[in-house]
Amino acid sequence: MPQPDPDRLVFSDVVIDFAGRRLLRGGAEQALEPKAFAVLALLASSPGRVFGRDEILDAVWGHRHVTQSVLNRVMSLLRQALGEDAQQPRLLHTVYGIGYRFDVPATEGVAAPAVPAGRARPRWPRVATVAVLGLLVVGAVAWKLRGPVGPASPRAALVAQAQPSLAVLSFVDLSQARDQGYLADGLAEEIRDQLAQSPALRVVGRTSSAAFRGRDDDLRAIGRALDVAYLLEGSVRREGSRLRVTAQLVRAEDGSHLWSKTYARELRDIFAVQDGIARDVALALRVKLDVARFNREQGGTTRVDAYERFLRWRDIVMREQFDVDHDRERLRLAREMVALDPACVLCQDALASSLTAMAKELDGPQPDRLRAEAAQVRAHIARIAPGSWVARRDRSNALWREGRHADAIALAKQVADGGPPSKERTWDYAYMLYAVGHLEDTIALVERVGVPEKSCKSSGVV
Repeated sequence: MPQPDPDRLVFSDVVIDFAGRRLLRGGAEQALEPKAFAVLALLASSPGRVFGRDEILDAVWGHRHVTQSVLNRVMSLLRQALGEDAQQPRLLHTVYGIGYRFDVPATEGVAAPAVPAGRARPRWPRVATVAVLGLLVVGAVAWKLRGPVGPASPRAALVAQAQPSLAVLSFVDLSQARDQGYLADGLAEEIRDQLAQSPALRVVGRTSSAAFRGRDDDLRAIGRALDVAYLLEGSVRREGSRLRVTAQLVRAEDGSHLWSKTYARELRDIFAVQDGIARDVALALRVKLDVARFNREQGGTTRVDAYERFLRWRDIVMREQFDVDHDRERLRLAREMVALDPACVLCQDALASSLTAMAKELDGPQPDRLRAEAAQVRAHIARIAPGSWVARRDRSNALWREGRHADAIALAKQVADGGPPSKERTWDYAYMLYAVGHLEDTIALVERVGVPEKSCKSSGVV
């Protein structure tokens, strides 16, 4: 009798390749978002077991500020990829009022011919299942210091994918006198403290990371010992009043470099310099690891350069600097961020808004061209991300312009309630409430997220 394969689950024409992080059906690989595959891996790790909705959100997203609608969308994607009928499910079952269950057909357990390397695996060993579920439900992997024990397991990689894990290693003092250890340690500690404020990121403590100070261990071995997916290493070099700091993010699995930056600073105020570098490094890592405030789930980007431009664009908006010079600056920044990351929905939304704003400042034929381009960008958003909150907000605005105010308000409320409170999500909804005379609700919403009255009145629904 063949032994269960811990790296894949095979039945009928379906292959769930945990090691390769992919789903195949009928021999064809199905396109799945990383979070969608993480949900599938969690459910398929224990066939027949019911997972609560909050339990899934905690395990895969690492926190509960992600809304149930996000999980609904992911389940819809999984059903499409598995060829499931939601009304008559064979594999993915909704347990109403509780969550979801994944079942493996009892009579099927033969590897699909298209993937001959697969082996029948109707269910995982119970002990392994309980252990994996315990880790996932807690939302972080319990670690202990240990020596190199071979390559990381596919299941560990999936957990790392669901909640990124990082260790900030001690920075190396490369100064000629080797007397800047205190500065190197302080900088690493400041970066660690900054990153620890991100609930979706698991950051290993200083004591564990410091165990590798001064050692020339292979980064892959360090990653295994600390049970993390990513490592931040760096160096400090001081020459007189000049400081040079280098930081780089490394994928622990293969030692590949994902991001690096060098900072050259004049040491007039050492604490200010340390704080500034730490904040910049922490922000860059949050973006690269997709745990920043405007992450992919919220329509954002994992490109640091695009993210920086978006924050500059947003700062102009938040300061309500709507004169022609700032409108030109916003349009320039928006075009640059879209060029850097065309998949960033918030960047596309910023471009459409900037084009519309610029059109109001100009005369002649240019305004019509700019408004036409803005409409094309809006249509592009609807095509590439129809389920995004930006596309749904645009639909609510369209309903409002059609006079379907009740439907528009209902959809705008879903958008506002569907994620972390922000001005972008709420100011159109605030305007609609104000326009229909719900003043108390408008005030409560404005106080909750700080939407300026001027911003509400300049909303796109006007």
